[in-house]
Amino acid sequence: MIGQTISHYRIIEKLGEGGMGVVYKAHDNKLDRTVALKFLPSHLTATDKDKQRFIREAKAAAALNHPNICTIHHIDEYDGKQFIVMEYINGVTLRDTVGAFHETPLRVNQAITFALQIAEALAEAHEKSIVHRDIKPENIMVDSKNRVKVMDFGLAKVKDSVRLTKTATTVGTIAYMSPEQIQGAEIDHRSDIFSFGVLVYEMIVGRMPFRGEHEAAMMYSIVHEEPQPLSNFIPNISPDLIHIIERMLEKDKNERYQSINDVVTELQRLKKKTSTQISTHPPSDSSANKIDEIETRDRHSKRKGHNIIVASSVVLIMIVIAFYYFLSRTSQYVSDILPERISIAVLPFENLSPDPDNEYFTDGVTEDIIIQLSKIGNLRVMSRSSMM
Repeated sequence: MIGQTISHYRIIEKLGEGGMGVVYKAHDNKLDRTVALKFLPSHLTATDKDKQRFIREAKAAAALNHPNICTIHHIDEYDGKQFIVMEYINGVTLRDTVGAFHETPLRVNQAITFALQIAEALAEAHEKSIVHRDIKPENIMVDSKNRVKVMDFGLAKVKDSVRLTKTATTVGTIAYMSPEQIQGAEIDHRSDIFSFGVLVYEMIVGRMPFRGEHEAAMMYSIVHEEPQPLSNFIPNISPDLIHIIERMLEKDKNERYQSINDVVTELQRLKKKTSTQISTHPPSDSSANKIDEIETRDRHSKRKGHNIIVASSVVLIMIVIAFYYFLSRTSQYVSDILPERISIAVLPFENLSPDPDNEYFTDGVTEDIIIQLSKIGNLRVMSRSSMM
């Protein structure tokens, strides 16, 4: 298509290609300006219903007017394919800025600057009842003036409504999903807050908070595991920044920030604090080595921890089943003192070892026992959040 003129747009070069289509740099012959054309894959607008959904979502996104959101100029069709005319951004993706997984992270103060701009963009969208659903470095541009531009508002919802094949799903995308998104529950603005928390963690540390070698492992990690503490990688990191990220990454959406505006306020307050309270230096070689040591220890600890969880779960479940069996055998007596359905709560385990990293396993044991006990009929097991 290079060199062709579509409507009044002359295609200059191909900028990129992904799951949401192909993007070209083009010249608007009418207004004499450079724009970007995104041609959507045919399966997103395969039927009239799909096309109407796309137009509706694109119109909603086009109504957004914010310096940190990529502006949509126009929606058109060429050769049966829908395309979007949008602002051309002279820059690179945040993925290119942060680097590939496990590489050197951004300086903390720069990461906070970027995070604040992204949060303000999300606040604008959420105010208009638009949930992005696909916050990740590939959907965020950093222009030549170091300003952030969030892309594809509205399109992620269209993508989410189309059933993807196994091959169309990547671990990279799953890595930024919220627990409720993975579990197929109702999605709202708090899902964006979780994804944003994953992104901020990655910008600062240079690695993902949740990890897995394949889709199932990544999904399990997001739903059940806790990320490594930020202080393990940056010893003098601000406690306020730790609090912000940890709260965004709460598994239960009711325990996260309930509004992105609260995150904006917290980040603004953090940015105003003295630089001595925030580590402004990227990890040294020794810090990088420390990260490698932590990851190696994680792999060994996870195998050991898994065995502990399995063994503990089996023993405790056998005890509960035996207890429940005993009660059922004496139902005539029990009916006078207990309700028909027995309710129990699994109290959290305590880490008595000298290694604070084992705190991770105590949470895993508790969660695993709750899951296994929930499979027993007539036994109501309180959820971990309700019990706490």
